Amino acid sequence: MKDVMITSGSSIDGYKVVEYIDFVNHSAVFGSNFVQELAANITDSVGGEGNSLSDKLKEATEAAKKDFIGIVKEKGGNAVINMKISYSNLSGSVAAVMFSGTAVKVEKNKGTMKEHVNDIAVSNYFARKIVRPIEVDLHIDNNQTYMSLKLHNYEMAKITAVKVDVEFTDIYGETTFIDNIDYTFNQDINILIETDKIPIDFDFRKVGLQVGAKVFLRKYVKDMRVVEVADQSIDSTLTSEELGIFKKNRGADAVDKYRKTDTYWRCICGAINLPGDTQCSMCNRDEKDMGYTFDYESMLLTMESADSAEEIKDIFMQYIPNIDSGSRVELLEILQSSINMENQRGKGTMKYSLLDKLKRKFELS
Repeated sequence: MKDVMITSGSSIDGYKVVEYIDFVNHSAVFGSNFVQELAANITDSVGGEGNSLSDKLKEATEAAKKDFIGIVKEKGGNAVINMKISYSNLSGSVAAVMFSGTAVKVEKNKGTMKEHVNDIAVSNYFARKIVRPIEVDLHIDNNQTYMSLKLHNYEMAKITAVKVDVEFTDIYGETTFIDNIDYTFNQDINILIETDKIPIDFDFRKVGLQVGAKVFLRKYVKDMRVVEVADQSIDSTLTSEELGIFKKNRGADAVDKYRKTDTYWRCICGAINLPGDTQCSMCNRDEKDMGYTFDYESMLLTMESADSAEEIKDIFMQYIPNIDSGSRVELLEILQSSINMENQRGKGTMKYSLLDKLKRKFELS
């Protein structure tokens, strides 16, 4: 492969990771002229001059991405997993775009599987530091259904076997339960564990109908010791579709939206932390990176009273000082796209599809 493949997820469909090389990050700094121009024109970013600024930002981002890929190639990688892009205001006149991810070597999968049918995000979890199932993959070969798992190894221990029960939910809301499934593997210690594919008693014609999966971890072997799991699992509040988007944007082990009360804060990995903790006790994410710090739910509620995309934009502009500069441009582009479509159609409203896009951006990104 000549090009470097990039994904925000933990794997690339059709390929397997054969070497984890290094964590790579690269920053490109914007000078004072660019930042001052962006700040002076941010309220007009949906207009002609704003489009020019958007082009400049995209150009700077692409240049930084090119340099980032160059670093990955120098280290011998041909792919990047868990890719993240962020923007930061370093000072009043200096800003930066930052790329980060894990450089890996991947190889194309070789096997007898003729069809890779359905990857399903696991919708339940245990809120403590143990091995966690994060994805169920279903395959079909010669009318036989096979299943494999991806697991997140929070303990970074040597895991050699797991016993699980799996509950599938199809598009009609009907469930199928399969118990006592055993996987054994011999892998180096990695944060991501991928099992082999094993045959299961499941009608291959119904594989494509499955939209949800819960995995109940019963036992696993860690460092040659059997660990029994008697915990009651917790269900994510996100729908299957939302959970898939959330994991893609925030990491494979992400299970639910950040929540904060007077007595605790819940990380997106599901772990409960004390108010004074600045970092999650399970996944080590910083609380400050959990999400938006202003009341976006009130903003979205106010937007529901609007009659058009243009009116939604007017409401949004009242909240723009509370939104980080990196998200402003993307959100303004979403708004302008809906306004343009409304104007082209001449009748009707883009209100509902726009509100759905904004909700997904705020809640799932």
